[in-house]
Amino acid sequence: MKKMKMILTIAMLFVYGTQMNAQLKGNFEAFNAEKDEMGITGQYFGKSDKKGYGYRFVKEADGKIVNELHYFEKKKSAEPQLKLSMKESYYSKNQVKLFYVWMTSSASGYVELIEVDPGVFAQITQTEYSSNGGPAPLEAKRKVTDVYIKDQAKFDAWDVETAQAKVDLIIASLNTEKIEKETAEWKKNEVFAKNVDKVVFAAQWYHLQKQGYPDKLAVSGADFKTELDMAGNMNFMAFFSVPPSVKYPGQQINIEYEMGGKKTNRETLRKKSAAWSNMVKILETKNFEYRQSPTRAIREYNQYQSQFVQDYAAIQVLYYNKDKLKVGQTYDFTVRVYVHRDGENGAVLAEGTVKLKYTEAAKKVFEGDPTKPEVKGVFAQFEEFLNE
Repeated sequence: MKKMKMILTIAMLFVYGTQMNAQLKGNFEAFNAEKDEMGITGQYFGKSDKKGYGYRFVKEADGKIVNELHYFEKKKSAEPQLKLSMKESYYSKNQVKLFYVWMTSSASGYVELIEVDPGVFAQITQTEYSSNGGPAPLEAKRKVTDVYIKDQAKFDAWDVETAQAKVDLIIASLNTEKIEKETAEWKKNEVFAKNVDKVVFAAQWYHLQKQGYPDKLAVSGADFKTELDMAGNMNFMAFFSVPPSVKYPGQQINIEYEMGGKKTNRETLRKKSAAWSNMVKILETKNFEYRQSPTRAIREYNQYQSQFVQDYAAIQVLYYNKDKLKVGQTYDFTVRVYVHRDGENGAVLAEGTVKLKYTEAAKKVFEGDPTKPEVKGVFAQFEEFLNE
């Protein structure tokens, strides 16, 4: 409510003049003597400014049930500066106390308060959705901008980052019922039911997912491969029981590759140097919003760029094994998709293994064609990158 407080304060100063200054912020200790069935009413202190504010839960007004949170920042005001509505179903089903108000119909005029601990409220703003007559949808990006605490002894335990983590968990829990119903529908599809939480592979990306249908399973799975020729395209895709953007909002995705006892992962390599950082971009859960991930390539020919593109983290693990590769042999190549936060991997979201065959054609691709010495193989090109 930083923006809200600023707007209210400026407006009141403009209308009433400087004589109102003494009334803008004050002591709301009297609120602590009031009781309500939600245990909310009392004096709260803003984490950002340490000033006191009055919160009052109002169940009934004018003979009607209203379930509102009244917010005061003027000590002598009989009327609250804001009245926030409660999302009643969140409380009745999940015991989540979420209050919201639209100060304007635009997304920037939205304010939300969520209780993250008894006597502790996180202030939320979001800028993705305009007023729909109710609270912002669960899929909206929620950013904690301040924390309001009844007991000042809790200031050390609650900062914006801690409150953000708790809000993310609360929103994820609210999504559970909806997600479970949607997952049950997806599991009626044999391809999804067979491959949920797994990584699948194909020579062409469009054998994994139909373009324009990331939210629908529109392929038969007949072209999924358990073996791929290293000379050609090597693509993969993950299936998720729950979309990562829903279950792990605000986090990252890390992909690990393993072959021949060697492992690499995108996040470790990305942080290794500027060159690696340029080649390996951050992946965020917000872009993994469906039960099937975007298709990704270990290595494939891109017709629009007229050249091969590759995941350098995957090429690194192949490079580690270059002296072991023999024509005609196959090698297990494993892909694991993790949720990632604060430099650490979390849960494994999907995992799969494919056999990579080192054909005669693959040998020429990776080690170079003796008849075309002017064309460098993949490993020679990769060594140039490593030496940058």
